[in-house]
Amino acid sequence: VLALGRMLTLQENKAQKRIECEEVTFPLNLAFPSGILGFEEVKEYVLQPLPDLDPFFWMEGVTGKKHAFLLVPPAHVIESYSIELNQEDVDSLDLQSSEDALIFNIVTYGPNQTMTVNLKGPILVNRHTMVAKQVVPINAVELPTTFPLNN
Repeated sequence: VLALGRMLTLQENKAQKRIECEEVTFPLNLAFPSGILGFEEVKEYVLQPLPDLDPFFWMEGVTGKKHAFLLVPPAHVIESYSIELNQEDVDSLDLQSSEDALIFNIVTYGPNQTMTVNLKGPILVNRHTMVAKQVVPINAVELPTTFPLNN
């Protein structure tokens, strides 16, 4: 994990994600001040692991229209996942270091029961404040929105 100037780079691996998730008590009550892209009206969600479907998580809105999302930590999807955050995202989440962030990606069901993962729009959670945001990383052009998940 590397912090450079006014940009924060986040990288993760499976071992790191396991440790981070074990240090957090679930379910998490998350505040999304900006909402999620396309669902801006919902500002509060509950995030919990799906023990029978490890490593997946379920995130459900608690106000307004009750949207729900299937999430997965990126380390369980791709060997090396690295995102570069702009200073606005770092500040809005009050991230002091990369260790402050939990990273999740939204899983989508497609035709023929195929599943893909949006690597371009990760959800970041400040593990101390439970403030969350879906971000578009600086290096988003390098990342797919429909990365195949091995079914």
